[in-house]
Amino acid sequence: MRFEDYYRVMGVAADADAAAIKQAYRRHARLLHPDLNPSADAHASMARINEAYDVLSDTQRRAAYDGVHRRHRTLQQATAEAAAGAGKPAEPGLPGDWQQGFQYEGAPSTGRGGGEGFSDFFTSMFGRAAKPEPADAKPERGADEHVKLVIDASDAIAGAVRSVSVRSLAPDDQGSRAAVMRNLQVQIPKGVRAGQHIRLAGQGSAGRGGGAAGDLYLEIQFKDTAREQSRDVLEPLPLAPWEAALGGDVTTTTPAGEVSVTVPPDTPHGKRLRLKGRGLSAQSGEPAGDMVLQVEVKLPPSTLPGARAAYEVMAAAVGRDFHPRAGGGTT
Repeated sequence: MRFEDYYRVMGVAADADAAAIKQAYRRHARLLHPDLNPSADAHASMARINEAYDVLSDTQRRAAYDGVHRRHRTLQQATAEAAAGAGKPAEPGLPGDWQQGFQYEGAPSTGRGGGEGFSDFFTSMFGRAAKPEPADAKPERGADEHVKLVIDASDAIAGAVRSVSVRSLAPDDQGSRAAVMRNLQVQIPKGVRAGQHIRLAGQGSAGRGGGAAGDLYLEIQFKDTAREQSRDVLEPLPLAPWEAALGGDVTTTTPAGEVSVTVPPDTPHGKRLRLKGRGLSAQSGEPAGDMVLQVEVKLPPSTLPGARAAYEVMAAAVGRDFHPRAGGGTT
């Protein structure tokens, strides 16, 4: 879906006041209105002016639009800088989460001039198209939608099914195109990487005139942002005091399933044990990451049967030589 820069369409600055916006609209109307301009593209050009004015002249719509406009300008600048560094032309689009934080509670707009010819961008933001599509409308494919999906690293290791909310365009009962929210269940494939896109064919916005629906692209991100640069996965390894002190083989449940771990004797709380190749899958030709298990020594509560007596025996046996607040713990 293409971003519409209404300030550029109107030829005004982003901080223009209401009087400047109205003046710009009147100037454009004198030049482009189909009753005054016989050119073939006058009608489409005037529709863009009407759409921009419908947003910028309404306090609620303008406030909602300004949030998206700022996000787009930030993305545009970052895209241009990255493209300049790579020696490629910039191709900015809508950010994957372009509607995050977007709030508009006004009535669906019918638009100046009936809303005829208004863009999918406008309809997606502000409700519904003003008129039902004519029965003989030319089939046109719907717009693709892009959404960021934030998952746990464990989802990437074992695969998972997650719910995602998508805002897209679909025909309502009257045949108008309206912005609707849908919840989809998405299969997260095992080994998915941060930044990877999952394509769901036909799950984007509905087409016009019976045209095919667009596609939905899910951009994967991890909740732990540091994980995006690492294929290692950190998981806790709870141990009883005797397991940590005496060592041995223990079995623990991880996102990759049950694994057996050899615990060295005298393993302290907080120590990390590394399992090679049990982390996130890597791109072709690169090794998978590791699973890092961080030891958490769990003390049995003294209220358990026999626990207090055991602690008293331990205190009598080693209490004279063990000093936990000394540097090395023993003297």
